[in-house]
Formats: sequence, C-alpha cells, structure tokens
Amino acid sequence: MRIFVALILTVIVSTACSSLKLSPAEFSWPIESVQKIDKDGFVKEDRYSFSFNTKALFMEEMQDSMAYKGKDLRMIRNQDGYYFITSKGFRNVYIFQPAEASLELKEKVLINENGLNNPFFNQRNPYIELVDGDFKVYLTSEGIYGGAK
Repeated sequence: MRIFVALILTVIVSTACSSLKLSPAEFSWPIESVQKIDKDGFVKEDRYSFSFNTKALFMEEMQDSMAYKGKDLRMIRNQDGYYFITSKGFRNVYIFQPAEASLELKEKVLINENGLNNPFFNQRNPYIELVDGDFKVYLTSEGIYGGAK
C-alpha cells in the first residue's frame, strides 16, 4: 500500500512540475481593430474578448487623462503577441506586451512630432505597417524597422 501511495504522489508531483508549451503559436490579428472609447475611458473588443482602460495612455500621450473622449484607438497584434496602439493626433505608437491582468509598455516609438493625421495599421508579417497619408513605416516589438518608405 505504501508503495502504491508513493507511486501516486510521484506521478502527481512530476506532472505538476512539468510545464506545458504549445508551439508554434500565432498571435497576430489579421486586420487592425478600431475601437470607440466609452464614457469611462475603456475600449472593449468583443471579437477577441479584450478590454482595457485608456486613461493612463492618454495621460502619457497628451498629459490629459480625459482626452480620450470622442476618440478612437487603432490597435493590432503581431505574430509574437505584442499590441501596437495609436490614435489620430498621437505622436507615438505604443507597443505593449501582455502581463498579469494588464498590458505592460515595451516600447514607445516616436512617429511624428506634429501628431498623426489618419493612421492605420496593416499586418505585414513579420512587421506591423503603420500608414499615415503618404508616410509608411514598418514596426517590430523593438521599434521602427527600416525607416520611412
């Protein structure tokens, strides 16, 4: 009986200690998501079961946590799982990585000192393409790749 209990405990402990890894995994969204910001500063993407509060982002970008009112956020996720976020009037693209119950800033990439006019993202694996009028740039989770085109 003792041997049986010891064997069961060994199996349970060894199973609990091993980690499960499913790879390769693809995290990209095929197209950008344009989200209206609600009256409380939240965006919610039902298609991907995704939501977050935007107030800290607008405080960082515009030094006004209430500047989100009447705005849209443009966001896309790359193949490695990073979120690329910007909006009309933003000077930067913010690159976030998932963290425990949050998004954690990985990079803040200056794109245009005067602010973006009509930005949009495209998935161009392995890059994220940002287009604003005639301006085009490719981004990675580290920042700009290859400069303006």
